[in-house]
Amino acid sequence: MKAAFVRLSLVASLTAIAACGGSDEPGSARLSNLKEGMTLTQALDAMGKGPLTATYSDTMRLLNGYRRMRYLMNGADFNVVYSRDLPGDVKEPVLQAKETPIVFRNDTLLGWGWRYFVDEGMGKFQLPTPLRAVDTMTTPLVSDSAKKLDSAAAAATNGAPAKPDSTK
Repeated sequence: MKAAFVRLSLVASLTAIAACGGSDEPGSARLSNLKEGMTLTQALDAMGKGPLTATYSDTMRLLNGYRRMRYLMNGADFNVVYSRDLPGDVKEPVLQAKETPIVFRNDTLLGWGWRYFVDEGMGKFQLPTPLRAVDTMTTPLVSDSAKKLDSAAAAATNGAPAKPDSTK
């Protein structure tokens, strides 16, 4: 009975700490100055200059030294800005261990942290996960139908090139 109580207390404590968006999140010193309802400009001013750099067209994904992903969803303009402590390049993939998302809708700060992003950003607002949609600009796009045609042709010829039709 006592062991069960200790386990329950530990789980409750860890849940409470995680729900508060603990200070162990990347960029937490910058996050401490944020308040819900701030504008994007006010939040960037409160956070100071970010540690990321970019070159050429990647500068579109950089905002005051922070990675920014912008989405137009259901008539709303969402900006997700990623706070981090370590220097780097915007070309690097989004990693939960290095960056913390900050969600804005129509220029108003809604919330921050991975828990908020997953529960509200992805759950309520249907924002895509950045962990899957990383650097799509360098990945060649091939439609599903083109992939199906290629695999059907390979299966029909057992992988051998197609032979010309000799019945004509």
